[in-house]
Amino acid sequence: MKILFSPLGMTDPIRFFKDGAALNVARKYQPDVIYLYMSKEIVQKHKEDNRYVYSFEKLGELLGKDFEIHIIERPDLEDVQLFDSFLTEFRTILEEIHNDHPGAEILLNVSSGSPAMKSSLQILSLTLDFPCTPVQVSSPMAKSNPRVDNESDLSPEDHWELNESNETDDDRCIVSQTTNLLDEFRKQTVIDMVKAYNYTAAYDIAKKSPAFSQKCREMLDAACARLKLNYSKARTIFGKYGVKVITDAPKECLDLYEYLLVIKVKLHNEEYADFLRALTPAIANLYELYLKRKCNIDLEDYTVPDREGKRIWDRRKMSGSDVLGFLDERYGILKDNSPVYSDALVELIGCYSKEPDATICSAEIRRKVESRLRNQAAHTIVAISADTVKKETGFTPDEIFKKLVQMFNYCGFTFAENCYDKMNDAIIESI
Repeated sequence: MKILFSPLGMTDPIRFFKDGAALNVARKYQPDVIYLYMSKEIVQKHKEDNRYVYSFEKLGELLGKDFEIHIIERPDLEDVQLFDSFLTEFRTILEEIHNDHPGAEILLNVSSGSPAMKSSLQILSLTLDFPCTPVQVSSPMAKSNPRVDNESDLSPEDHWELNESNETDDDRCIVSQTTNLLDEFRKQTVIDMVKAYNYTAAYDIAKKSPAFSQKCREMLDAACARLKLNYSKARTIFGKYGVKVITDAPKECLDLYEYLLVIKVKLHNEEYADFLRALTPAIANLYELYLKRKCNIDLEDYTVPDREGKRIWDRRKMSGSDVLGFLDERYGILKDNSPVYSDALVELIGCYSKEPDATICSAEIRRKVESRLRNQAAHTIVAISADTVKKETGFTPDEIFKKLVQMFNYCGFTFAENCYDKMNDAIIESI
């Protein structure tokens, strides 16, 4: 089934002794159902002589087609230049038509009516959840329609008899090429999503549209993988296209490096609850890495994993070590198989580190940040804002992240915060 929805304008139904746009679309596509939308001025002409319905009925007789015609009258509609009102009303009308005829092909005449009506239908053809085909009709004069006042004296019957379109192959219909415009909308949407690090949504759009190259789709897939810490897949895909976005940091710190980048994304997107929840594993790994590189204390030598893979102290492995002696003295005999908490790691850093700044930094992170905010992020259902973080810790979220980076630097590594932005630039360049 074919359905035509058409506003009506001053050059409908017949003008210059040829089809107006609405009639020409019906002549070519021969729809089964026609919806005619009338403003106040058009309603008045319709009431005077039934010119619109008459012309479509005569065309139906000529084509051997029995059009089902529906009139949508808006007798109070005078201001036909308000774009927003048409966008809303036409959307509602078209959705109702689609719901009544879910399998039908819907044609939109985008050459009749006011400019606001035409523009609204063009936009809706791009944004509705079901397909609509916008059809443009060129003027029979091959230029903007001039006024021809002597036609106004003709009756609908005379107009029809003098309509030259009945005697010639008068096809002036062109399917409006909105695809390019839609592709541009999609591309800009994907660019905005990439800049916001929303790779999953960007990839979902790109993989469904031929407007995006295979290179672009694969890079977006790689970015999704990287955000999930699968940087090995990301490195492989970007490397395939000669793009280097994954750091050459040593393997011992690469997991932590990438994890800190993910935390930075959460910070950028103001996802403060997720930002705080992500701090605890990052902080623990920073302490562990610092102890190993700067204090010659490898926790592998003092711990074993529990059933969940988390570190627990093993007194048998620790037996006779200075570390066990220190912790026994500090905690009054360290319990065997007890969890490795970050406060113990901070105490070890304070005892064995030769860098006062690193000691102070680790203690501040533990005392002012982790201990105060971890439980709040884990157990509260109240939104956490930047002001909340500042009030509780004395540090803004950005300042907290800078402290994590400082601790990473104290471990002997350099942290480049713009890694994801470089990746974004490569993706955007491929769009």
